Amino acid sequence: MDYNYPELYYRIYPKVMDTINKYFNKGNRGPNLTEKDIEEMIDQVYEKMVAECPEIDEDPIERRGRHRVTQRPFYGRRRLARDIISIILISELLRRINPYIFG
Repeated sequence: MDYNYPELYYRIYPKVMDTINKYFNKGNRGPNLTEKDIEEMIDQVYEKMVAECPEIDEDPIERRGRHRVTQRPFYGRRRLARDIISIILISELLRRINPYIFG
């Protein structure tokens, strides 16, 4: 099978879709989303990912806090996973709120 995206995307995307569907089925609508709502959805997806792939939450350097103060900020697995989840979630929300922008 020829993948266009990394395997992580294919693990995160269904969880994002499930979380968004649950949010919209509660009677919530897209334009009324707050930053708090988005953070809660990201947390839900992240918790599902940790249940499926516990190594995401077990970054030894991040856990110990042994990153040195350098010019570059330190991004551990947790932070990177949450950023990827955020990107996928926001792009899907934009696609649902205004579908005419994307095609």
